[in-house]
Amino acid sequence: MSLRGIVIRGSSQIIFTDTPGIFKANRFLDRIMVKSAWKSSNDSNVTCLIYDATKTKINENTSNILHSLNKFNNQVILVLNKVDLIKRKTLLPLIDSFKNITNFDKIFMVSALNGDGTEDLLNWLSEQMPECPFLYDVDDISDLPVRQMASEILREKLILNLHQEIPYNLVVETESWETKDDASVKICQNIYVSRKSHKSIVIGNSGNNIKRIGTIARKEMQSIFDFKVHLFIRVKVREDCLVDTKLLQSIGIDTNA
Repeated sequence: MSLRGIVIRGSSQIIFTDTPGIFKANRFLDRIMVKSAWKSSNDSNVTCLIYDATKTKINENTSNILHSLNKFNNQVILVLNKVDLIKRKTLLPLIDSFKNITNFDKIFMVSALNGDGTEDLLNWLSEQMPECPFLYDVDDISDLPVRQMASEILREKLILNLHQEIPYNLVVETESWETKDDASVKICQNIYVSRKSHKSIVIGNSGNNIKRIGTIARKEMQSIFDFKVHLFIRVKVREDCLVDTKLLQSIGIDTNA
């Protein structure tokens, strides 16, 4: 699934499409995610390759991506993140390595953590946007339905906190959404995993993992949605969760990508 974030910058509306990562895909769901990422990149005005600058050597997968980007007709820029964590003498050889493979239209060095360099990036992107009416209302921050957004928030927190144990091996579904009399919302979500061992990892000892991750997800939902959230999570084993097209389509994944 590709997620869109909407930013107003001066007289420009920038629509960011956050695609799944590009990696060697073997499973059905992985192949869908990678195809979706390439399709979204090809359809954009500017393609941003975001790279963790602390990884000072370009691996084979990244090299293959860079060669593929050479075939793009749109603008392609490199955004090196986490530059606050490395020394400049290490950064310059890394930039040269990228330049030797791909001719980027622009290179930006940023720190998403403290915001360094992000203003320059946003200003430049705003200048590249084509002249046309705004595609979304000025108050919109995403085009994603709130139920799907809630699912993606929880899924993101699971991957960030458990990526070493079960990277992408789970599906999150928002089963119900109930608005209470006090304007708070009760959200019930299911986490589907394909193995019993993965269920144990998600839950953690005495439920520690799911409690901690659920709290982080709930707080972000409240911040984004601007109302109080009561979050209830169940973890279920479903062996076909990563290949069940009806389930994947129900949570917004285009299985025909």
